[in-house]
Amino acid sequence: MRILISFSRLQTAALVVMSLLFPLGTTAETISLGGVGSLTPIVKLLGAEYAKKNPGIEINVIDPPMGSSGGLRALAAGKTDIALSGRMPTVNEAGQVRPWLQTPLVLATSSKSKGLSRAQVAAIFGGQKTTWDDNTPIRLILRGEHETETRVLRSISPEIDAAVANALKRPGLPIAENDLEAIDALTRISGSLGTTNLGLVKVSGARLTILALDGVHPSVKTADDGSYALMRKFYLVTKSPSPSAAAFVAWLNSPETLALVGKLDYLPLR
Repeated sequence: MRILISFSRLQTAALVVMSLLFPLGTTAETISLGGVGSLTPIVKLLGAEYAKKNPGIEINVIDPPMGSSGGLRALAAGKTDIALSGRMPTVNEAGQVRPWLQTPLVLATSSKSKGLSRAQVAAIFGGQKTTWDDNTPIRLILRGEHETETRVLRSISPEIDAAVANALKRPGLPIAENDLEAIDALTRISGSLGTTNLGLVKVSGARLTILALDGVHPSVKTADDGSYALMRKFYLVTKSPSPSAAAFVAWLNSPETLALVGKLDYLPLR
C-alpha cells in the first residue's frame, strides 16, 4: 500500500512539473504574412527555417497569394502581421515600410531560344513576329495592365511600351492573375514567352530558359554591376507589429538571412 501511495505521489509531482513546463492549452504564436506571389515560396522557406530556430513561433504565409494590394489591405484590416509588397505602398496604404529584396525581372520561355533584342521583343508583343527561330509558335503569357511586371516591361523602350499595350488589347491572349500562375503557365505551355523574376525561378525550381536581352544575360552579377537594369523590388510592411513579428522582420533583414537569399538570386534592396 505504501508503495502504491508513494508511486501515486510521484506521479502527481511529475504531472505538476510537466504542467508548469508545458501548460495545457499552450499553442504556438502565429505570425501571418500575405501579399505578392513572388515572395510566397521564399518566405515559406525562410519561415520554416525561423520556426526551427524559434520554438513556439509559427509562420503562416497565406497561399494562394493576395497580391501586393490585397496584402496591404489585409494588414490595414488587422488580418495579417506583415504585408509582402512588390511595390512601395501609397500614402493611403501607410505603414512601416522596410525595403527588403530585389531580383532581376526576366523574359522566360519553355523554348530553347537563347535571347532576344529589344526590337524582337517589340515585334513579338506587337504581333509582327509570331514564331521562334525553329518556326514553332510563340505563345505569349501576359500580366495585367497595372501589374509591376507589365510596367517594368513597358519601361524598356517606347516601342515595347506600344507593343505591350497592343498585346493587352488583343483577344485570346492568356493573362496570368499572379506571379505563381504566370510561372506555372510559362513552364507548362510549349513555346511560352512572358515575364517572371530570377529569384522565383530559382526557388521554385521551374524549368525555364532565361533569355538574354540585347546580349546581356540577367543574373545577380549583371544586376549588381548595373549592366542589367530590369529589377523586381520587394518590401516588408508592418503596422504596430507585435514583438514577435518585429523580431521576425529584423531576422529577415539580418546579414545571416541576406547571405542565404543571396544564394537564391536575390540582392538586398537598400
